[in-house]
Amino acid sequence: MNDERVMDTMKSNEEEEISLLDILTVLGEYKKFILGMSLFFAIVAVLVSLRLTPTFTAKTLFIPPQQQSSGAASMLASLGGLAGLAGGAASIKSPDEMYIALMKSDSALNHLIQEHDLQRRYGSKTLMDTRKLLLNRVRIVSDKKSGLISVEVDDFEPAFSATLANSFVAELSSITDRLAVTDAQQRRVFFENQIVKTQDKLAKDEAKLREAQGRSGLQMPSINADTSLKNIAELHGQIAAREIQLQAIDRFATSKNPEVQKLTSELTAMRMTLQRLEQGSGLSSLGPIQQEAMSAYREMKTSEFMLEAFVKQLELARVDESKEGPLIQVIDVATPPERRSSPKRTFILLISLLVGFFMSILVVFVRQSIRSLKNEPESSLQLSRLKAAWKL
Repeated sequence: MNDERVMDTMKSNEEEEISLLDILTVLGEYKKFILGMSLFFAIVAVLVSLRLTPTFTAKTLFIPPQQQSSGAASMLASLGGLAGLAGGAASIKSPDEMYIALMKSDSALNHLIQEHDLQRRYGSKTLMDTRKLLLNRVRIVSDKKSGLISVEVDDFEPAFSATLANSFVAELSSITDRLAVTDAQQRRVFFENQIVKTQDKLAKDEAKLREAQGRSGLQMPSINADTSLKNIAELHGQIAAREIQLQAIDRFATSKNPEVQKLTSELTAMRMTLQRLEQGSGLSSLGPIQQEAMSAYREMKTSEFMLEAFVKQLELARVDESKEGPLIQVIDVATPPERRSSPKRTFILLISLLVGFFMSILVVFVRQSIRSLKNEPESSLQLSRLKAAWKL
């Protein structure tokens, strides 16, 4: 039994040696064919690469707008209910992906296409096709470690590739000047809008109060002298501020959020306090006309409180915006490249040699297999039937 296993092992080793020798022999017999086919593939590849139009790549590198830590954070507590509202506006971030998306936006691409007449240059029929061709020739990449953004542009002319790469950065600078992008910019725009709305409301409240005073006979000095009435008006303003804050947080937080739960608890406590103050203020003993005047006074004081808080926040936002410095800082301005980026003829030559070499080996073994089949009667018969079936 052991002798049979030894004999089988020896036979299999001999077959492997014979197979390896056969392979080397066949390769030796067709060495000229293999060499010639490999050279043919290499020559064709070189001729094709010589006919390809050289492409040049220009690159620019810049620092995107940086988010500054708000210096107003330590002063928010003094502004009561509006502190959290400013924090909600400041929570908007500006990741690098946003700047990349801005440079790839249709408006930015359309402006670049019009500025450099790219539709004629690329020979495209529609603006949409031109945008696609432009995006295929530009690569905008953000380095997560360094925070830098690079813009690479391919073109057949070195000078134009550099010009177009720099134009992308200039277009981003134009967009950031037009839009509120950074934290301080967003807060500034937010509070500017709130101030305009509150000023309009305050003017209407004052007109309404004057009208109500004329009908009721109540005068402002007497109302201000009453501490309880003044506290009621200010408490109404704080409640309104927290309600606005809660509405802002509800856009991105659920009811289980700790900040939402905190604001809800504070609003509940303030409303209970307001109810007790109103019950002890004697407002219920006033007539309808006097109550209307007190309501108008309360609305006016609420608007005043809101306006004062918004103005303070706007000043802080402007200070933070002034500290941000230049929005975009260019590190490397794109210059015309001295060498082409493609086609890479050396790489094409090596790949073509390898492809030609393996293709020639495949052809050699196919031919050798067909020759072996012809020498065997059974295989020869099957080969004849195959030729007949395919009419070869």
